[in-house]
Amino acid sequence: MNTKVSIEREELNGVHEFVLRVDGERLGYLEFTRPDVGVMRIEYVEVSPQLRGTGLGRQLVAKAIDFAKEAKLRVVPICGYARTVITRDPAMAATMR
Repeated sequence: MNTKVSIEREELNGVHEFVLRVDGERLGYLEFTRPDVGVMRIEYVEVSPQLRGTGLGRQLVAKAIDFAKEAKLRVVPICGYARTVITRDPAMAATMR
């Protein structure tokens, strides 16, 4: 089975998201805000129940962290899931400083 997974950054009406699509269907997202210069707040991460445990939620967080590193943003994970993923990975946790 060939499944196409994509994670793209999107903005609509001022809402910033990384959207997870599987075969073109939106099945998860990570919502973030930029409350201050140099700061990225991860507000919420959600993945469709049938995809939980597949690592795709972690991939959403990783994509957001890569974006934050590129843009030299400090990450503030408000979402408990995102905070757990980030603090368990030293390379990701470095973005919280």
